[in-house]
Amino acid sequence: MINDFALACAIDESPAYFTYHKETMLIIQSARDAKAGVRSFQFIEPFIEALISHESIHVVIKKFEGAEVSDSLDDIEVIVEHRGTKFQVTLNNMLFARDNSGIVTPE
Repeated sequence: MINDFALACAIDESPAYFTYHKETMLIIQSARDAKAGVRSFQFIEPFIEALISHESIHVVIKKFEGAEVSDSLDDIEVIVEHRGTKFQVTLNNMLFARDNSGIVTPE
């Protein structure tokens, strides 16, 4: 379970993202946005509960099954329908999650 938060800035060209280390959720701002003074997370903020839940699921799976199994969760792809169009997305694509679990499931 996530029980702490840490803020950081990427040193490479990666976009803003979330991850975890042990039981701490890491919120990483992109280097480009930091240099430009841009808020990287304004579009992600509505998904924060789902993101916390999603990273918590990783923490629990890692504790019982190991890092490889936990990390592989994000590689699983499902087909979802959104507004009449079908998309193939990974389980961690928050835009298509229907609840705050942070896991995308097919219909």
